Amino acid sequence: MMSALFSLHWWEVFLGGVSTLAIYSFLYRENAVYRFFEHLFIGIATGISIIMVFRTFLWQEIFKPLLGMDRVIFPDGTYSEPYNKLYLLYLAPMALGLLYYFILTKRYSWLAQIAIGFGLGVSGGLAFKGFINEMYPQLTNSFRPLYIKDNVGASISNIVFIFTLTTALSYFFFTFKQRKGRIAERSAKAGRWMMMGCFGAFFGSTIMARMALLVERLDFLINTWGCNMPWLKVCG
Repeated sequence: MMSALFSLHWWEVFLGGVSTLAIYSFLYRENAVYRFFEHLFIGIATGISIIMVFRTFLWQEIFKPLLGMDRVIFPDGTYSEPYNKLYLLYLAPMALGLLYYFILTKRYSWLAQIAIGFGLGVSGGLAFKGFINEMYPQLTNSFRPLYIKDNVGASISNIVFIFTLTTALSYFFFTFKQRKGRIAERSAKAGRWMMMGCFGAFFGSTIMARMALLVERLDFLINTWGCNMPWLKVCG
């Protein structure tokens, strides 16, 4: 549908198409137009992220309870509930986070290392916890029966799964030398083929996802942007 010329929606479509073409100009070679729109996108994304974090998290979850502004004030000047002093504990992580800014000074940059070390420790702990939570269900799910009564499809699926699992694991088994033509060498070779099939499926799904994004952009450029630019005469 064609928008009125120079209306607000028309400018939105116009700038969207120009921005898309500017980013796609990198396919030819890196140029000043691409770099300008790249930095413009990063700046806008950073600004929006800061505002969203402040509005949806810092203000709602931290500053309002800390300042006691989440309480209801009755007409007689009393509050719906007493101020919870435990909210003052929020000042401790805020002070720790402010230590990051000491990295800008040479004399007190060691203070920033305290905050960085604490952050790395917390990130490492959460990553280890996430790894265990992700791997443990997969490990327990690997023990599957090869035969399921009255369900041929599930039985075949489990057999293929166990074959893929054991052969892929044997590929990384380097405890002893694999002799050519022996079962260990054949199992490792089969595991390599199974992994190549898996990697191919992953790569294919990634390409399909990227193609879906490309098709959406081309549809926008031809049917929306082109139809709203009367001088292009795409929609007649």
